[in-house]
Amino acid sequence: MRTALPAGITVTTCAADGANPTYDFGARAYRPISGYRAGRRPTTARVEPARHNGTVVASGGGSSRPWASREDTRALQRLVSARLACDWPAVRFHPGDLDWWALQADDPLSPLPERVRLSERVRLWLGPDGKPVAYAWFSPPADLDFLIGPSNLGDDPRRAEGHIHEMLAWAEERRVTIGRDVEPLRAWIAAEDRTSMGAIVAAGFHPEARPGYVQFTGDLVLADGWPAPALPASLGVLELRTDDHIAARVACGRAAFPRSTMTVERYRRIHDAWLYRTELDLQIVTGDGVVVAFALGWLDAATGSVELEPVGVHPDWHRHGLGGEICRAVLRAARRLGATRAMVSSERANDAALSLYSSLGLEITTEIVAFTTTSTATDPMAYGPATS
Repeated sequence: MRTALPAGITVTTCAADGANPTYDFGARAYRPISGYRAGRRPTTARVEPARHNGTVVASGGGSSRPWASREDTRALQRLVSARLACDWPAVRFHPGDLDWWALQADDPLSPLPERVRLSERVRLWLGPDGKPVAYAWFSPPADLDFLIGPSNLGDDPRRAEGHIHEMLAWAEERRVTIGRDVEPLRAWIAAEDRTSMGAIVAAGFHPEARPGYVQFTGDLVLADGWPAPALPASLGVLELRTDDHIAARVACGRAAFPRSTMTVERYRRIHDAWLYRTELDLQIVTGDGVVVAFALGWLDAATGSVELEPVGVHPDWHRHGLGGEICRAVLRAARRLGATRAMVSSERANDAALSLYSSLGLEITTEIVAFTTTSTATDPMAYGPATS
């Protein structure tokens, strides 16, 4: 049976040989290593919430606890860096993601109840030595991102699957408690991560009928083939250094992303982020100081990788080539600082972003898809065993 999903995603099961389902994302297929069989339909999903207020015993002899400080953020970044080094180019996260997410999530200036602190959103899974081996990051009302460290994946995939099931239970409790139970739990998975994919399917989750995200990656030697900067004389590239720069940058960001909640006060806090570098926070400005495009690079020295997050162009300045100009400016600056490879993510349905990052010479190496506890398929048996 083949079930069509958006953005070129299909799920194929084969009853003849009892093989695991194959998730086909366009040109590549990925077969989960879980014990899920085509002849056994996944359990109808009901992830029982687990109430975790403090440190609890976790699978594999470790424990889990809430995020407690920015030192935890740094520890998780090291975990992400280790996984990135193992997975490249099929990567899920960059250490810079955690800085950017933390900036937006843990804002002491946001009023309650809108504010949901990182201690309520993020949970760490620890090994017997007390060091993080995995983490889960919940984004209200219902989204879960998670990562398993490379040592757990290599030592015993079953231990990793145990952590994932604990994460799902924790996230379900978060969904009900702080997500107000308005949507079913949604877990985001890299298609290339067979262990996580298998654990999610075994827990009864189904691919969601919505376009997901992609990761573009590439070696920065490709910069040798880029055209020289070619901005009009009325525009220039500046590092973000002053309060006036921040105010103009935030204004452009809110125009580029209408749902943005970024404020000047919040953006000032970015300078405290572990991986933030002013040299990689660039903007294209007019002669009178109006920001018309921006890009921020996050350089992870351990892997020599730089991530672009975010990238934006004011809608009044679309189709002037400014997206490419600002991305190349940041990546050139990162290369001067020692970066050897680059990555950037995009919504699968954002054709403009896909075209922009492809024009840089980057290639899609990871598909990120949503799995949910509520099937979106019309046929209730669409993700069950094949019948023909």
